[in-house]
Amino acid sequence: MAGGPVQIVMNPDWFRGDRDGRRGGGAAKDFFRGDNRGFAEHRTAIVGALRSILRNNLASDRVNVAVRMRPDALAKSHRPFGTLFRSSRASHVGTGDYGELVFAITPTRLDEVIGLVADAEVEERWRPDASGALVYSPSSVRTEVSAIRDVREWVPAEERGYTLDEADAWLGGAAKAQVELFDLPKGEPLRSATLAEVEALTARLRELQSTFTIAPPPAIEASVRRALEASSPGPSDVAHHPSATVPFREGLAEFEASSSVKRVRLEDQVPPSADAPAASTDGKSAPPTPDPPSVRPVVGVIDGGIGGPFINSAWVAGRAGFLAPGDRDVNRVNHGTTIASLIALGSAFNSGFLDPEEDCRVYDLDLLPAGSAYDNYFASLDDFLDEVRASVARARQEAGVRVFNFSYNLRRAPGGAPYSLAAQGLDRIALDLDVLFVISAGNLTETEQREEWPPNSTEVNAMLARHSGPDGLLAPAESLVNVSVGATNPPGLAQGMEGVPARYTRRSEQTPSALKPDLAAYGGGGPEGPTRATGLTAISSFGTIRDVAGTSYAAPLVARYLATLDAAISGDVSRDLLIALATHSARLPATLLTREASVVAPSFVGRGHLPTVSETLEGEPHRMTIVLSDTIRPGRNVKFPFRWPDSLSDINGKCRGLLKLTLVTEPIINYAHGVEMVRVNLDGAVKQSDENGVFESRAQPTHEFFSGYRYANERTLASVLGKWYPVKSYTARMPNGRGKSTDWRLDLEYLTRAAESFPPEGVRFAAVLTIEDLQGAAPVYDEMRASLTEIGVTLSDLRTAVNVGVRA
Repeated sequence: MAGGPVQIVMNPDWFRGDRDGRRGGGAAKDFFRGDNRGFAEHRTAIVGALRSILRNNLASDRVNVAVRMRPDALAKSHRPFGTLFRSSRASHVGTGDYGELVFAITPTRLDEVIGLVADAEVEERWRPDASGALVYSPSSVRTEVSAIRDVREWVPAEERGYTLDEADAWLGGAAKAQVELFDLPKGEPLRSATLAEVEALTARLRELQSTFTIAPPPAIEASVRRALEASSPGPSDVAHHPSATVPFREGLAEFEASSSVKRVRLEDQVPPSADAPAASTDGKSAPPTPDPPSVRPVVGVIDGGIGGPFINSAWVAGRAGFLAPGDRDVNRVNHGTTIASLIALGSAFNSGFLDPEEDCRVYDLDLLPAGSAYDNYFASLDDFLDEVRASVARARQEAGVRVFNFSYNLRRAPGGAPYSLAAQGLDRIALDLDVLFVISAGNLTETEQREEWPPNSTEVNAMLARHSGPDGLLAPAESLVNVSVGATNPPGLAQGMEGVPARYTRRSEQTPSALKPDLAAYGGGGPEGPTRATGLTAISSFGTIRDVAGTSYAAPLVARYLATLDAAISGDVSRDLLIALATHSARLPATLLTREASVVAPSFVGRGHLPTVSETLEGEPHRMTIVLSDTIRPGRNVKFPFRWPDSLSDINGKCRGLLKLTLVTEPIINYAHGVEMVRVNLDGAVKQSDENGVFESRAQPTHEFFSGYRYANERTLASVLGKWYPVKSYTARMPNGRGKSTDWRLDLEYLTRAAESFPPEGVRFAAVLTIEDLQGAAPVYDEMRASLTEIGVTLSDLRTAVNVGVRA
């Protein structure tokens, strides 16, 4: 019988402390120390580039200067915010690639910058320290100039990434170009001038809205949206004052001439039909579906509609009713019905690995019409996302739906940035409405599919090397604040090993600030023919039982788990806590635990497979899992003390066992900053005291894209090793014991980007900490619960806790 249910800390505010004001940033560094001649040449080049920018913009009110940092100077302490581009002189309004900072500045202020750079000393400076010894003491200007690689003017036309011919071929139907704006400058006169210019751009959209949409930064999003709504023509306006027809290229030139525009992107497109590998279609008729138990969680299914056995079924908790019957696509209805059957009745046909206790009701959000009718419903991706928002809000209100399955992937537009517009849209909806989307990672086509995963793990790298086709996740699976799911082979296949990545599931490329996919589930084995059994069974819209395969069918297995987990916890549960518990509980399949496989496995399966919800929450006597869900405030940190269990330590304080920490932060995002869009980083450390009372970190991060780096520069930390990731994990395996004290502490500290302010309302987080006996015998749960209670920690069983996820 389970004897160690997950515990939540009910008084998290007790463990908030004052942050050390001296934190952040290293000492100023001169990257040309010892090379005065090299610095003189570099200074001349920077001055020349800045003067050229100034000459081209003498009559302008504003110029955007892109400052690219050296590869070894990407850390915030090296960026030129202190002197050259300080806030009284310029505003940091956007970011291109890593360390490519865009500053809005007036010509007069730019001339000041040029003067500062030109006056930077070439000869090295030294000064005596307190003891009289000479120490190197370069000026702040020299150190900042030395850290810059080069400068240029930011020109939107040069940032497209697509040709005009490619744009002409892509646009049409429900595809538009999106005008991305820079962030709002903080200082005057640029702030007022930018607001006026954005107002003019917004008004211009009335005439160009058949081709363009606008993406404002957070600071002015609300006002731009109101202006757009106010300027939208009504029926009489359309009849008497039709919009002018402006060619795309003419409108593009207008927007790209604005100093408020970062770049103009082409929108991604919803494909004409569901993208899934073939599966058997000659299934037998399904038996009548029984009515659900009285209380079941609900999962929203965003698709082309749910039909077949669900037309009048009690398993359907509600319907959006968005599509006219004649505009439904047979394939999409079949796709949606199959997904719904896995959520609601999956355990009946997949009893070996789907828990009956996690069967959920469904809410039918029929938002994807037939391809021929798509343009009648949506004029753009923005229109589609607006309907997703409205329908999700209704489902949330009517049936309490928090988890929504989104098993569709979009076609990426030419010149697409690493982070898709669709992912941005789902991010905003999820955060605004407090919901969670579960998104399929996407499938390789039959001609792109890899070979089956080899039984001998030493052959994995060779197999992957032979696959030369495109393999990255499809949009919007890179969504930062939602969950994406890859597919693995189910048990019982005639060919193919259980638990390894399915041959069609896509492998993640490096996504800014995320390790994707997040999780994996059985998605069916990749079929080689129309009659092959895939190991995953569902019901079609024709009422037949059929074998299915695809990441589309792995996603609903995770969605039903998350909805059940949400319902199993009493009170309000934060999105962060749901993601943290799922991430913390996931495990790589046994077939992927070899050294060779475990290195590449996360790029296919993320953290791995989920257990049942009961296994997640009930625990065992030899394990203690503690949840800390709170909001970290400006100038504050978290220090949570605990004692290592007596049964896992000796008289000298040497501690053994397994330690795991998962930390999920609600990300603070500003898309104007591109790959640096996550603006606040929250880091965790589990520390053990030494004999002098100094706490040393023991747990190592395991959220890296790939591990094994002996040295990592700032770019590697940000893009590969997890800095700025909203989801982090750490572990320490100590079979032989470590340290000399049973006094431990969980520390949480934040870091902001250079010149970024910490949100005054704070940043919400959820931390899940587990201490476990590797032998599975010690009474860890009882010992830790008693010791925590002794020091004043108020604990409650997470299943019955109230108001989980403190916001105050």
